[in-house]
Amino acid sequence: MAETEFNDLAERATSSSVYLGFLSEAYRQSIRDYLNVSETLNGVIITGTSGEYAFERQSGDTITWVNGSPRFKTGLVFSGGPLYLPLRIDGQRNVTIQAVYNYLDYNLIQRTLRDILFIILAALLVALLSLVLEIFLKKKAGQSEDFENASGSDDSEIDEPEGLYTSRGNICRESYTAKKLSSELKRCATSKSDLVFMAIELKDIEIISDTKYSLLANEAVNFFETRDLVFDKGDNGIAVIIPNTDLEQGFSQAEEFHRRITAKLTESFEGGSDLYIGLSSRSERHIDAERLMLEAFSALEKAFADPSSRVIAFKSDPKKYREFIKSHR
Repeated sequence: MAETEFNDLAERATSSSVYLGFLSEAYRQSIRDYLNVSETLNGVIITGTSGEYAFERQSGDTITWVNGSPRFKTGLVFSGGPLYLPLRIDGQRNVTIQAVYNYLDYNLIQRTLRDILFIILAALLVALLSLVLEIFLKKKAGQSEDFENASGSDDSEIDEPEGLYTSRGNICRESYTAKKLSSELKRCATSKSDLVFMAIELKDIEIISDTKYSLLANEAVNFFETRDLVFDKGDNGIAVIIPNTDLEQGFSQAEEFHRRITAKLTESFEGGSDLYIGLSSRSERHIDAERLMLEAFSALEKAFADPSSRVIAFKSDPKKYREFIKSHR
């Protein structure tokens, strides 16, 4: 493109000399006009018998003056040339024209960068919307887990989704216990914090009434201060996940909860004498939910068998546990 424009300029410089007069003000203005609309040429020097004349798109960018003579600057970034041609001008000898040009098309670069910027902005917008949607869906999933369809033996019965909370005690369903405990164990492992899993049960031969169960569930929610971590357990029990709590703290909470039931619900629970609690903790172990639940349930069974204690904790040795896991891999 630079060569094409330079050849056009040389032809104009030759033809304009006929009707404008070589190096007249009108002639020089025609050179400036061409240079201003050129896409590549930055500077021009015309040499004739009457002297040297310089033209620039931007003053001082491409031409310097040495002892009154114009010279193209050296070391210009992305600059090419000079291009050189002789000019046949009537009445003139040894007339030449030279020009320097840009390697880069700045207008094209500007348009390209603008288009890329629009693409990047569009991608960022899509990413932002995706992130907002993901956060919204995770938050919604945290408030209400996946529904399960209930089915009956009667084909005419309409299936309805089963919610996160039970209708009996308004606490989380037992089927979600292991999944939620697994999630909390991963979170505590990442933050290197402890966690306690507690199993609470009324030792009755018959299934306790909904009213009695609801009293126990409500007291558990109020005491442990989170409904999303309290679950039903069978017909007569509940389970509780207590994050950021070690075994000693969990044992103290279990005893305090037992005392509260004894004090507040004496008539319903026979002074708390038929309420038993078993618990276990993560205790710096990489343990799965099923294993931790088994430990708490084992502690609960021991509490059933020990008439002198209503609260029993499963105390593990982290070092021996790791050795046990390693030997069974």
